[in-house]
Amino acid sequence: MNAAEATARAKSELRLKARAARRALSPEERADASTRIARVVLSLPELRDVSAVLAYGAMPEELDPELAITGLFKRGVRLALPRVIGPRKLQLHWWQPGEQLHVTGKGMREPLPTAPVASVTAIDAVLAPGVAYDRLGWRLGFGAGYYDALFGEFDPSVMKIGVAFEEQVFPELPHDENDRPVDLVMTPRFVYRPRR
Repeated sequence: MNAAEATARAKSELRLKARAARRALSPEERADASTRIARVVLSLPELRDVSAVLAYGAMPEELDPELAITGLFKRGVRLALPRVIGPRKLQLHWWQPGEQLHVTGKGMREPLPTAPVASVTAIDAVLAPGVAYDRLGWRLGFGAGYYDALFGEFDPSVMKIGVAFEEQVFPELPHDENDRPVDLVMTPRFVYRPRR
């Protein structure tokens, strides 16, 4: 087995472990996590002066940031959500709390295709979902590379923030040349600020 195959296998094993851990959380734990993450987001210094944030419509397993982004919206922050439009390709759309979302066959909640398109240049910060993160900011998604590709489109000044349950954070994750880290990892209890 070569190094690339070993990394791919290690990623697959960690995906299974992280997904099992977040599936094991009770509805009460999920609701508590959503409330706590809203407090963390709204007190985060890195988000104090942003004008536009890219967030996500949570899948059933994911930590739901809806309370957090509703709080940002009430502060006057514009919100955008991603929509899958092709392999490794996300399109960003402006969205407001209460507007309809389309649920895909995989359970992703996306803006409608008719929602106004948002440019990556308009975004100041990203709240990104992930299957797993480590304390150095490396992110493990489902393996399709959507967020790695998207992160490459942003100006380096755009703050990329990973959002996860504490159970999804590991001391270290395998990564390769295609992976792009986040600048900060946030859970309902901790904020990890990697030093590079």
